[in-house]
Amino acid sequence: MTLFSRQVMEQFGELDYEVYNYILKNSEKIPYMTIREVAKEAHVSTTTITRFCRKTMCSGFSEFKVRFKLEKEKKGSVKKRFDLSSITDFFERVNSDAFQKQLDTIAGVIAGKRQIIFIGTGNSGIMAEYASRYFCNIGIFSTGINGPMFPINLEFPEESIIIVLSVEGETNIIIENSSILKESSTLVSITNSRNSTLARISDYNISYYIQKERKEMEEMKVDITSQIPAVYIVEALARLTMEKKQG
Repeated sequence: MTLFSRQVMEQFGELDYEVYNYILKNSEKIPYMTIREVAKEAHVSTTTITRFCRKTMCSGFSEFKVRFKLEKEKKGSVKKRFDLSSITDFFERVNSDAFQKQLDTIAGVIAGKRQIIFIGTGNSGIMAEYASRYFCNIGIFSTGINGPMFPINLEFPEESIIIVLSVEGETNIIIENSSILKESSTLVSITNSRNSTLARISDYNISYYIQKERKEMEEMKVDITSQIPAVYIVEALARLTMEKKQG
């Protein structure tokens, strides 16, 4: 959507991305909602939404709704099997100097550590194992832990760095164990939002802000949020870390 061009999204702050994610997730009803209704459901103020609209070159929420509806109808005229908008928006954001500088800073921290441990559960646990394998493949030894019941009573050396992957950043066992591990190690988290508990307790956080997705499976909801941003971040960190160790 032209409302969310790269130039526009480079101006977004944390609260702007919260509004952005809410709008994408509720795109069908946004044109019929009031600014107060959106503010209440997105858990932000009406002032935040007004500022958000102005960053998209709209005078206010009323104009934003009209333009959003028109652009959505135009986009809907071309049927797609898979909506790539959230992913393409992410790749536009990572090209910003601020995001690349953040990756470079964290890679510098990783390069100075002797032990790298990736941790996650569920889909993020699979990502932790992938991250470990990728780092090892380029010559940087690391360990991946897929599961919450790892022995936190182990003594991790001060030269170690713990990198925790979690979309929500609110899994209790992950938060509890991360808090303990942080006492003796550097804690880095890769999450969808910087406002999550895990992100807040981390020494460093990389957040990617994409639309969260759930699928109904019988009596439970399954998380099918894309892991593509996490893959990009892991691989970018690995390559930058390798460059710093060699350079």
